[in-house]
Amino acid sequence: MSSLGILAGPGVVAAGCVDGLQRFARRAGCGVVNTWGAKGVFRWDDPLHFGTAGLQARDFELAGLGEVDVLVTTGLDPAEVTSTPWDGRAEVVDVAPVDLDGFTARLPPGATERPALYTDLAAVVGPMYQQPGSPPARAAALAAALPDDGVLVAAPGLVGFWIARTFPTARPGSVRITADAVPGAVQVHDADWADTDLDPRALVAVAGPIVAWGGID
Repeated sequence: MSSLGILAGPGVVAAGCVDGLQRFARRAGCGVVNTWGAKGVFRWDDPLHFGTAGLQARDFELAGLGEVDVLVTTGLDPAEVTSTPWDGRAEVVDVAPVDLDGFTARLPPGATERPALYTDLAAVVGPMYQQPGSPPARAAALAAALPDDGVLVAAPGLVGFWIARTFPTARPGSVRITADAVPGAVQVHDADWADTDLDPRALVAVAGPIVAWGGID
């Protein structure tokens, strides 16, 4: 039996089409993998949130996207798609974000069980949220303190990686990883995390080396 995957990128947020993506996914009965620039298109605890990809070498593989027969993509930024394990297997159907609500083509059944990208990383990161001063605990504290309309910004690098991987997003666009200044945003400075153990080896053991932003030595 054919299977379906959905991969969403930052263009969905930029086009203001997050609601359309959510409705599309629920109609299709399929979870959504988002690239890191689209964090928050589903709440972190929504059953259809299948994880954030494009940060580490094995992300798209662990997301199960190399095993689907049809892959619907929408709003992707090629710079965030660091591997394409679906090449040669899946039929790729690219849908403009504004067309998601009206997309009615017949699709195969979608997955509703979260992939290893979510479950295997959660098994490592989950306990760390309970460890005061750990990167996930600090990311959760920042999320709790962020105003409802606030935006958190971190620069690419190890701090940015931990924010992108472990910040529990409740709203699309509330986290940005960029070296550019964002007016009105809460800026996470690397120096503020100088006393934090940022060693990513526990996550690298699951999903491979960090490849976002050209990789991190």
